[in-house]
Amino acid sequence: RVLFNASNIAGINNAITNGNNTAAATAYLAALANPTDGDLGPAENREDGYHNFDQKVLADITALALDYQLSGNTLSGYRAIYAAKNYLKTMDFAGTTYSDPERDYGIVMYTMACVYDWCHDLLTLLDKQQIVAGVQHKCCEGGKMEIGFPPSNQGAVSGHGSEYQLLRDYLSFAIAIYDEYPGWWNYIAGRFYQEYVPVRNEFYEAGMVPQGVSQYVQIRFASDLYSALLIKAATGTFPYASQSDMRQVMHTVYEYELMSASAKRIFGSGDGSVADDPFPDYGMCSLLASHLFNDSIARSFLESNLFGGGSFSNFSVGFFRCFPTEELICSSGNVQKNENRHTNLQLIVYNGGWLGQIIAHNNWSGKGKQAATLMKIGVRTGSNHDHADAGQFQIWYKGMLAGDSGVYASYNSNHRQFYHAATISHNSLLIYNPSHKNENGGGYYSGGQKHRFNEATTLSGWMDSSYETGTVTGVRYEGANYAYIAGDITPAYDSDTVSEVNRRMLTVFDTDRSDVPMLFFVYDNITATNGSFKKTFLLHTVTEPTIVDKRVTVTNGEGRLVLQNLFGGDSIDRLGGEGNNYKVNYKSVSVNDYVQLTPDCNHDDGFWGRVEISPNTGSANDQFLNAMYVCDATNDPNLTATSISTSVVKGAVLCNTVAVFVISSTRRTTSFSFNPSSSGTKTFYVSGVADGNWTVKNNGTTVGTYQASGGLLVFDAPASGTIQLVPSN
Repeated sequence: RVLFNASNIAGINNAITNGNNTAAATAYLAALANPTDGDLGPAENREDGYHNFDQKVLADITALALDYQLSGNTLSGYRAIYAAKNYLKTMDFAGTTYSDPERDYGIVMYTMACVYDWCHDLLTLLDKQQIVAGVQHKCCEGGKMEIGFPPSNQGAVSGHGSEYQLLRDYLSFAIAIYDEYPGWWNYIAGRFYQEYVPVRNEFYEAGMVPQGVSQYVQIRFASDLYSALLIKAATGTFPYASQSDMRQVMHTVYEYELMSASAKRIFGSGDGSVADDPFPDYGMCSLLASHLFNDSIARSFLESNLFGGGSFSNFSVGFFRCFPTEELICSSGNVQKNENRHTNLQLIVYNGGWLGQIIAHNNWSGKGKQAATLMKIGVRTGSNHDHADAGQFQIWYKGMLAGDSGVYASYNSNHRQFYHAATISHNSLLIYNPSHKNENGGGYYSGGQKHRFNEATTLSGWMDSSYETGTVTGVRYEGANYAYIAGDITPAYDSDTVSEVNRRMLTVFDTDRSDVPMLFFVYDNITATNGSFKKTFLLHTVTEPTIVDKRVTVTNGEGRLVLQNLFGGDSIDRLGGEGNNYKVNYKSVSVNDYVQLTPDCNHDDGFWGRVEISPNTGSANDQFLNAMYVCDATNDPNLTATSISTSVVKGAVLCNTVAVFVISSTRRTTSFSFNPSSSGTKTFYVSGVADGNWTVKNNGTTVGTYQASGGLLVFDAPASGTIQLVPSN
């Protein structure tokens, strides 16, 4: 009942021979041909001199135990039991310099669970006592597991308590020994159902998990998947509220993939993101998800060249350990990959719930034609490896043109806490309140969003208002034509600094121009509590941008981004280059007293630096409107956006698109008008109107009646003369 039951045995045998798992099958059969005795030898003989952990020996032990289940070979079963006990007897993981040893202790516990369960009818009473006592003494007691023994420490929301310790290691062992020692299950499963399940139900409502998309999806969502597989195999019941919501998580993760003619990259999110970050190895999560949900998309990614063709050997180190036996077990359903890994993967995905984010692609072509944006409002932060990035956006075309910056080298470093994880490293907004110059005792303050150093541990704690960062106030998208999201991110900032921060973002792929694959518009409405507080729109670039008047041009390889500031850009500055790319304010009443927070490592993020766009101070309320397009670096059409401004709206005309934003953050319910001062028929995107039917008139002549939804009204109309919008419901 650990990972599988009798109904899976025929499928596992088939997985060994069907050719889809050659690397795992080869390693599995090699372990049977050369059985381990589990003896690790003295630690001082190892390279590091103090740690004799050996993953291959653990993998070979599980191979022997699985062979007994599959073939009935009692010799393999007895060898597995002997080797397991010998491993416990000879293991020596001592050494104060070893980081996060609970991960090694935990996988030993998990291996012992497999042997105890799969060889259960061969165990003597003494075997059972020795394994349980050995695991308790060698893996649990004396602070070996951070979560404690019994596992009462740490939290269910973030941190190491949300990793393998309880969700795989303790849980699998409690399942294995239940018949003889039910107290373990009663305690561990009790905490799992009371604390962990409600938190994850909240996670999955968004179709995503917190903590970014690099290694913390790999380890923490893998831990969640293990828990679901273990409970389902042991009890026949799926433990979480929605299998479809949990299944969506890996699909969302795959949406972060970015493609050019020569590389596969990823949008940054949370700790670990760097410019042109290679697409991470999600093999472990893809394997578990493909099996648990019978998911051909996950299997397609598993067997793609991203993860070494599905070879378990590519995700068997560090946090992301997988045994050959696990690949065979998780291939027992014979889930088939699609011809293309992107088959049935959405071009535009919206994640609601705690996240409030859209990722939009115009296609999944690998020939350098893909344009994409990430637009995040952010509803609730998970703290820990999450960043203060409410309202951020990222832009890709043939390379990263506007992305996340900073380096994750050390969790407690000033660089991570006050630059990489802070708002200043993201394409979001700063509102500088000089009275906060010494906040958090670190002295680093740039006007960004509130630091949340204390991690929530329970669902009720996480749902507290202190973890709120915003509210999605509008969302609408259609096919591969456009994607829109709006939100109030006021809660992300200190209440003594702002009373209103609203951001709306619009991506348009239907540009009617082959040389301009994407347009992007960002509208911000900010009210500070003091007119002297400087407001700043941030744009992080991999290469040094050029600025001419209110036009910013960024070229990265074959791709180019052109930004035109139409409102709010009284000052447009660059800050970057070696020694200037991680500048943050330091203990200063001056907004320009910077210190460089260079990471304590031998690499940087690959970004040149940032552009800062600001209005003059003096007004408490300001609006930004920035219009952008992407194109080939060698074929820039040099488009110019023209502005629209009335007492009700601000807008931009660019290509075939008229993007109009009602100034007020409250949705408009009454008639209003504006003049695009353009020509021809264009597509209008009018943001900030009440949902329902609106009649569109051009110079008094009715064009038609159209339905607004998600706060956005979309229609085609002549762009010359006055456009009048009249609510008609």
